[in-house]
Amino acid sequence: MNTPSRFGNGALSKDFELMDALPIFLFDRSAAQARLLLQDRDRLELLHRMSTNDLRRLQVGQGCSTVLTTATARIIDRVLIYHRGETALMIANYPEIVINWLRRHVFWQDRFKIEDQSAALGQLELHGVGAAALVEQALSGASSLALHHFLEDSSRQLLVARTFPLLAEGFLVVAPYAQLEQLRTAWSAERRVQRADDSIYERLRIAAGLPAAYHELTEDYVPLEAGLWDSVSFSKGCYIGQEIIARMESRNRLAKTLVKLQLSALVPPGTPIQAHEETVGVLTSCAEPLVPQADVAAIGLGFVKPAFAIPGSLLRVGEARAEVVPAALIAARESE
Repeated sequence: MNTPSRFGNGALSKDFELMDALPIFLFDRSAAQARLLLQDRDRLELLHRMSTNDLRRLQVGQGCSTVLTTATARIIDRVLIYHRGETALMIANYPEIVINWLRRHVFWQDRFKIEDQSAALGQLELHGVGAAALVEQALSGASSLALHHFLEDSSRQLLVARTFPLLAEGFLVVAPYAQLEQLRTAWSAERRVQRADDSIYERLRIAAGLPAAYHELTEDYVPLEAGLWDSVSFSKGCYIGQEIIARMESRNRLAKTLVKLQLSALVPPGTPIQAHEETVGVLTSCAEPLVPQADVAAIGLGFVKPAFAIPGSLLRVGEARAEVVPAALIAARESE
């Protein structure tokens, strides 16, 4: 049987050869994503039957990524869920769509409440070598967290979770805005910390291969096509879209798959990807690399037919030359 690996084959592209020399990047993600509070008895059970991952296995202090899908298994949103005991926290990309979708599927006997707390709670992310030491200063024990596990300080309404690393180590911090400003001020005083904007985040997340809202996380794609193997359980019961996803996995048939590209020029997303003058996919993200490389003017993400997803494959995107290269966060299937 084929099984998904954690982060593909583990190979890092040349984008990260100098990661030890890069700063620890501090991002304010408050406007980019939403913090949704889930309450009442069925707060996790509803998400379990509505999304791709197994939420019943979560213990307090643990989280996971999971995907809400349509009846045809198309991506509505990939969200993060944190089990806090009496409540749960969701990090969402499309909050209005997610809230409306979940409320539409609440049965009469369900006890479920969802509330957008983004106006009260903000969100920071730290990425880079040494990020763990910084969060340890804020909350003891945070540096040793496993992926998507978290710690809380209820007196400060502070939550620290290990998240998808764009550079070596990645942490997500949720707290009231005043508390976040104190942390941001303290961390910014550290010599290696650089406060960075959305353009830097975009370059890092493309380099790492992290799918994003409005680019790869759309209804144009199925979770397995977007490399979201870690967000899908193949042993849980039914959920919306489950039949199609299970069939794709069992037959090992994907119409397209997410790849990272190195390009000879910047190209706008939406440009067709071609091989031998045949259209084999589409570019979904593109930016200049953060770490300069010879003969690489841009890096990108795109979906291509599986036959052209092999690292080293040479393609064209518009007038630019492109090569498929490994990415740390694009999960791939490995044979036993």
